[in-house]
Amino acid sequence: MFVPLLDRLLFRHPFEGSSARRYARSERPAFGDLDGRLLDGLDLSRARRLLDLGCGPATFSARARARHPALCVLAVDPSRDFAGTPGVIRACGEALPFADGSIDVAVCLSSIRHVRDRAQTLRELRRVVTDRLLIVELDPEADPGRVATHADGLGSALLRHAFGPLVLRTAPPARVIAALATAAGFTLRSQRVDPIQPVYILELT
Repeated sequence: MFVPLLDRLLFRHPFEGSSARRYARSERPAFGDLDGRLLDGLDLSRARRLLDLGCGPATFSARARARHPALCVLAVDPSRDFAGTPGVIRACGEALPFADGSIDVAVCLSSIRHVRDRAQTLRELRRVVTDRLLIVELDPEADPGRVATHADGLGSALLRHAFGPLVLRTAPPARVIAALATAAGFTLRSQRVDPIQPVYILELT
């Protein structure tokens, strides 16, 4: 169940300090091979610039660069800690430091829930993105098998127990994010759930 108050109190801010270190060490690896599978399904043959918004420890960015050496990958995160990673730009989604229409494809991988103002962030993405936006977010309606797959990959028993009720079930549903994206001027091209991880995937143009 989507619980807006818990979502706003606990998750609408960047990872800083110990939370950033914990996310990089114990939480981000639980996504397993999701980065590679997303890239498998993402046609970047005509793209020149890819934005990884809310990149965290830049895991997806690194994979994208390795797979597409000619692609300019822009990794952006508001966290002081993650912006210390080489190649990561410190900026918030509500005020992207890019010109209008300067990004071909943008990806928000488990990051749209963490921005303070989702509507403004999506308006900014609409301003800079010319081709596609891929939003990959934790799915509060995920089935128990996919939830367990992710929880089993978390780095501590406490994280595993808290993941379902506290992290997953308080995430914004796909319909909420899709409605905000549509209001920002995007068109929903497709919506699906990942077969392994407890995430939904919105492809917007």
